[in-house]
Amino acid sequence: MAMDRFPRMHLMNTISGIKGAHLLGTMSHKGTPNLGVFSSIVHVGANPPHLGFIMRPLTVPRHTYHNIQAKGFFTLNSIHPNFLAKAHQSSANYPVEESEFEAIGLQPFYTDTHPAPYVQESPLKIGLEWVEEHHIKANGTLFIVGKVVEIIFPENAMAPSGHILHDQLETMAVSGLDTYYEVGDRHQLAYARPPKV
Repeated sequence: MAMDRFPRMHLMNTISGIKGAHLLGTMSHKGTPNLGVFSSIVHVGANPPHLGFIMRPLTVPRHTYHNIQAKGFFTLNSIHPNFLAKAHQSSANYPVEESEFEAIGLQPFYTDTHPAPYVQESPLKIGLEWVEEHHIKANGTLFIVGKVVEIIFPENAMAPSGHILHDQLETMAVSGLDTYYEVGDRHQLAYARPPKV
């Protein structure tokens, strides 16, 4: 805590390592599509399938949070190098009535089974429905849990085992708020079991 504010912020935002970078899409109660970069996506469970993410404290208006509360649905969209600069720009603080899709030049995409906007350009799209949230008393953040409703990706990007091949999709990762990485070599190991005696 003795460190200056910004070096401390960057230290703590990057110390946990490289994480998946996603554009989180929502729709406002007035029908305005919203988009923002999130790196705190975590696996909650596979049966039934749920994912979660951390939302910063509601000390200022959080368009993503209010839209999820209003509509109950959101999407996660992997970032590809071809639109990295546009994706990063979505983290700017746009007015609530302005669509980040239009502001940064990405195309919204909708399905008949999910009302929140996907990013057309994204190689991996996940549609979720809000299930629950948990207030983290330590710092006022929220942990939002969503049920996976649908997943959209090219057929050849899934191995016969069910693994998503992120290297083939060229999904991006991020450390902190501004340092992005391309997925490198894949090292898949066998399921770990204790050695037989």
